[in-house]
Amino acid sequence: MNHLAIRTMVRLLFSILALLSIPVISSGRVRAATPVAPPDLTRSNNVDRGSTYNLGPTGLRGWIYTKPASFLDSVQGRTTTASRQILITHVGAKSPADGVIAVDDVLLGAGGKLFVDDARRSVAMAIQEAEQEAHGGVLKLTRWRTGKTEEVHLTLRVMGSYSATAPYQCPKSTRILEEACKALEKERLTEDWAGAVSGLALLATGRAEYLPRLRELARKLGPTTLRLELKDGMVVWDWGYRNLFLCEYFLLTGDQDVLHAIREYTVSLAKGQSLYGTFGHGLSMRTPEGQLHGSIPPYGPVNAAGLVGNIAIVLGKKCGVQDPEIDPAIERASKFFGYYVDKGAVPYGEHLPWPYHENNGKNAMAALLFGLQGNQGEPTRFFARMATAGYANREYGHTGQGFSYLWGALGANAGGPDAAAAFFKEASWHFDLVRRCDGSFTYDGGEQYGAGRTDDDTYYGKSSYDGLSPAATYVLTYSLPLKNLHLTGKKASEANWLSPKEAAGAVASGRFDVDRRKKTVEELVAAFGDWSPIVRGWAAEELARRPEAKAMVPQLVVMAEGKDARARQGACEALGFIRSTNALPVLVRLLQHEDRWLRVKAADALKKMGDAARPVLPEMLQAVALTAEPVQPVVWDDPIQLTHGQLAEALFGGLLRNSVQGVDKGLLYPAIQAVARNADGMARMHLRSAFEKQLTAVDVQALGPDILAAVLTPCPADTMFGNEIRMGGFKALARYHFKEGVRAGVVFAKTQGGHGSENRTGEIMKALVDYGAAAREALPGLRELIVDFNEQCRKGEFPAGELNDRRVHAVEEAIRGIESATGQPELRTIAR
Repeated sequence: MNHLAIRTMVRLLFSILALLSIPVISSGRVRAATPVAPPDLTRSNNVDRGSTYNLGPTGLRGWIYTKPASFLDSVQGRTTTASRQILITHVGAKSPADGVIAVDDVLLGAGGKLFVDDARRSVAMAIQEAEQEAHGGVLKLTRWRTGKTEEVHLTLRVMGSYSATAPYQCPKSTRILEEACKALEKERLTEDWAGAVSGLALLATGRAEYLPRLRELARKLGPTTLRLELKDGMVVWDWGYRNLFLCEYFLLTGDQDVLHAIREYTVSLAKGQSLYGTFGHGLSMRTPEGQLHGSIPPYGPVNAAGLVGNIAIVLGKKCGVQDPEIDPAIERASKFFGYYVDKGAVPYGEHLPWPYHENNGKNAMAALLFGLQGNQGEPTRFFARMATAGYANREYGHTGQGFSYLWGALGANAGGPDAAAAFFKEASWHFDLVRRCDGSFTYDGGEQYGAGRTDDDTYYGKSSYDGLSPAATYVLTYSLPLKNLHLTGKKASEANWLSPKEAAGAVASGRFDVDRRKKTVEELVAAFGDWSPIVRGWAAEELARRPEAKAMVPQLVVMAEGKDARARQGACEALGFIRSTNALPVLVRLLQHEDRWLRVKAADALKKMGDAARPVLPEMLQAVALTAEPVQPVVWDDPIQLTHGQLAEALFGGLLRNSVQGVDKGLLYPAIQAVARNADGMARMHLRSAFEKQLTAVDVQALGPDILAAVLTPCPADTMFGNEIRMGGFKALARYHFKEGVRAGVVFAKTQGGHGSENRTGEIMKALVDYGAAAREALPGLRELIVDFNEQCRKGEFPAGELNDRRVHAVEEAIRGIESATGQPELRTIAR
């Protein structure tokens, strides 16, 4: 992956975070966007024809109005809900639609009915009806062409109906798998992570005729001469998927020639894992003492890659690989991802859970991580439930939805055949919509959500992750009943399986965001005890909307300190949404409750209350100091101290966002010190404004050692946000000309990490120049910094060209400014 792609992904991540924060302004509720009426395509077809959807095995692609009413709608897959027409943009030659439908036709209905609901989903359901034996493959479409509306018929191949247990015991699924295999076997097996996925798909079929190609691929991905180095670079994607393929290949064939490579990948991944059990695009850094398992470099953890890497370690162990690094790595990963059990979806990196049932396949991956260990019933079942409930979230994902499509069904299947069938039933309309008339599959999806590209039918085909085959994705899905791979259920423990009732409950949880509107108050309160933390949150949010909500505060206060942990958390969330000051005493008490997740909910509730929480500001400051945890060793009950993150935002991003003046220093200073030592870069980030703009010289003097430490010592967790507090702390030292700021500025510039450094470097250099002649001690370090920047480019760690030129130019300008300085400000010192 090139650096342009990396920078694009960084911007996209921040756009996600912005989307997450925009709706939560006063009440914490998701605000609907201003409704925009879909265009009437019979009057004007001036739309972006590059963004279109495949229309199943018809041979058609079409433009469909895509505009979710809210962020929640986009996450829940309701992106085309308002559409009632489809503009045809492509007709495949010799396809069922050829000669019947033409480009610029507009579809107004399907199955003999006009569209009265989502046009895209309606077409999919009509296709499923038409493919049944009873309907002989006849698909009725209502076509508008040049002012005339008429019903036309397409003849599709008869595929049958999905059985209630599909893809298990389902003739239609078997037919689709057969044709998808024919499509996949025509594709070239590339020698990269995407090729490894295609190899897994071919392995999953269990077909002997594929073995020669798979043996050749195994030799290329895992040569007997393989030697891996623990170095910088985006290696985890490649190593993880390569090892998945090699391990499954070995476990299926017993081919001893790949064991050497499996050991190299497995042990190297284990050694490159962070102290939290995570990975970034690449491996972890060394600790300050030079040991393995430090933090993830400043881009931060990327769980979509890291979960695959961790699954690869588990499979490597199944292949018999032994090393002192392996079991501790599996334990670290299990503890970190196990932390999210009963809390929410696995997030992008090391921070709060994603507040929906699925996050681009990460819960599905987590279900497999635990399920493959065999003895991890609770986390396997939880994440399998989440993956099953996540059928509604399949069409939303950072950089696109491909990992959701790849892993979703496999993760649900970790919960057994009933869970897989429940997931499949809800997703089957989409499976049939992306299936083409030749039996192949297409990828439709953009960043976060949206259509596909007409000129690019392969997932990510022209973007940063080249070449993941849609056919491979769906071969893996439809081959689940074969159970030829451990990833598709081979030797799975039935103790992890969900009952039919539990699987149906997971499906119901997936649509609770809609169903809640019809629930009574009593039913919403009962939902506080639901298995799903997402449902509990939705129930709390809905309850707060009801007219009875404020009168229920006393009841909710009692529940918030009750014996039922789930009910406590739901009640606490509801109190935050209701924003009654009568809840302040209980929320303050809960900040130190033995239930650590309840502490997070209480802190979040106080954050939602905004300025209404000001009466308990002293208690909030006190709670930050009293509940502080050591950064090392990792406290696995709350590995990244999420309570502090919520309180830090509520305090320094909320109540104290404009000023800390007048606040009792005996409470303020310990709170600042605690947040500054927090493991989490996102928690520390909220101190930047206070450091940079609000602290007086006296404050900086008093907090000097802590501020200096925050600049010199990067946070161990969530490093993507770690430079924020460092910049704030450095500017606090520089603003009042503390002499320690000179050295701190140089260290900060050298250790800030590449992403965004073209901007940060200029800020740091400007502050150093303001020291005048007093900054001359920094000159040797600044000259070394230029060498470091150029070396980063040489190694491919940062893009050569304009961005690096900006960094280097800023340092050169600073050197000239410092060398020519004739005076200096009066310096202060932290030392007493």
